[in-house]
Amino acid sequence: MTDNSITTPVTNAGTGEALRKTSAEMESIAREILEHGRKKGSDRIKVGISGSITRRLVVENKEITLANSLEDQKFSLVVHKDQKKGSAATNIVRPETARKAVEDALALASFSVADDALNMPDATQAPRAKSLDFMFDERTADTTLSELQELMGQALARATADKRVSIDKFEMSVSASFHGLYNSLGVAQMETQTMLGWSFFGMGVDGDAVSGFDYDSGFAWKTGDTAAHLMATADAFAAKVTGNLHPRKAHSYKGLVVFSPRAVEELLAGFTLYHASGSAVMDGKSRWDKETGNAVLSPVITLRDHPHSQAFAGATTFDGDGLPTRDHTIFDSGKLCLHIHDCYSARRCKTTSNAMSGGPFGMAFAPGGALLADLLRSRREILLVDRFSGNTDAIKGDFSGVAKSSRLYIDGKDGGPVTETMIAGNFFEFAKRIEAASLETESIGGGFSSPWLLVDGISVTAG
Repeated sequence: MTDNSITTPVTNAGTGEALRKTSAEMESIAREILEHGRKKGSDRIKVGISGSITRRLVVENKEITLANSLEDQKFSLVVHKDQKKGSAATNIVRPETARKAVEDALALASFSVADDALNMPDATQAPRAKSLDFMFDERTADTTLSELQELMGQALARATADKRVSIDKFEMSVSASFHGLYNSLGVAQMETQTMLGWSFFGMGVDGDAVSGFDYDSGFAWKTGDTAAHLMATADAFAAKVTGNLHPRKAHSYKGLVVFSPRAVEELLAGFTLYHASGSAVMDGKSRWDKETGNAVLSPVITLRDHPHSQAFAGATTFDGDGLPTRDHTIFDSGKLCLHIHDCYSARRCKTTSNAMSGGPFGMAFAPGGALLADLLRSRREILLVDRFSGNTDAIKGDFSGVAKSSRLYIDGKDGGPVTETMIAGNFFEFAKRIEAASLETESIGGGFSSPWLLVDGISVTAG
C-alpha cells in the first residue's frame, strides 16, 4: 500500500430505474394534492416534488471516514386562499400525509395577511420546458461507491505527488435526482439529472512552514467526463496550497488591485446581484430601482445568465415558479438591463417575471480584452486578491476583511504569497472604476465564471 492509498474498501450500486419509479409515484401524488386542494377550497396551489439517490465518500487522513448511499424525497406546497398564502412540506411520501399538508397550509393561510400581489403562472405562460440532453446519463446514475473510490485514489495520488500537499478532507459524490413543479393552473414541469461532484480542503506543509487552509471543487455531468476534470482540480488545488507557502509581508497602499474570479464572485457578484434583485427593488432597498438602461457599473462589465449551458452545475429548464428558463443579459457594458424578478416581485413592481426565480443559474462575467499578465503590470507593486473573508454591508456597499491566498506582483512578476493582508473599500465607489478585465476566465466550482478584474480604489493594509 502506497502512502497515498485509501485503505477502507467499500462497494455499492445505484439504479436509475429506482429514481424513475419514485418520480412517477410522486408525480401521481402531486396531482392528487392539486385535486385535494381544489376540493378544500384553495384558489391556487403549487406543488414541488424532489428526490435523489446519492452515494458519497469522505476521506480524511487517507482513510474513508464516511461511505453512504442515501435516498431522499420531499413534497413542498404553497396554497393561495382569498389572496392569503400558506405553505407546508413533508418528506413522507404518502397520499394521506400530502393531503394533511394541504390542510395545514390552508390553516396557516387563514392567519396570513391578504396580499394582492400573490399569483401563479398558468400553462400558457409556462408551457412544458424542453429537456436538456446533457443533464441525465444512465451510466452515471448507476455509478458505484467502488468506482468513486477508484477515482478518489487516482485524484489523491495526483494531488499529493508533491509531498508538501496535506489534504485535510477530500470528498466525492454521485447523485441521480429529479425535481418537478405542478400547479392548479395547468403548469407541469419535471427534469432529472445526474452529477458527480468533488471538493478538496487542505494546506501546504514544508518543514515548519504551513500555509493557510484552502479549497477547490468541481463537477461533471457524466462519468466519462469526470477523470479529466477531477485531475485538473487536483492539480489546481496542489498548486494553490504549495504556492501559499512562505508568505511575505505586503506594503500598504490605496489604488489598483487585481481580483481573481473567486474574489469577483465573493465581492462584486454579491453586491451586483443584490441591487439588481427584484426583491430588493420591491422592498425599496436597491440603489438601482430606477436605473434600468443606465450605466451603474464600469463599461468593462457584462454579466449574463446561461441556464441551459452544461458549463454550469445550476443549469435548469424551469425556474422556481415553473416558467421555462432562457438566457439573459443582466449587465451590458456596465448598463443595467433588467431586474431579476420572480412572479411575486414582478407583480409587486408592476412588471413581468423574467423566469429567474431561484436564479441566476449559470452566471458568467464576459472576458475582457487584456491579458492577465498585463493587468499584473498595472502598477509596480500590485496585490492579486484571490479570496475575501470579512464583512460586507449590502445596503451601503462597504466591505473590509482579509485577502486570503493572495499574492504580490512586482513589475509584473510573481513576488510570492503575502501574509494576511486587509483590504477595504466601497462597492459603489469602485463599481465604475473597474479598469480592465482579462481575456482569461475561470470557472469557480461549476457555478460561476469570470475573468480577472483590475479594480481601482481599494485600500490595502499590510498585516
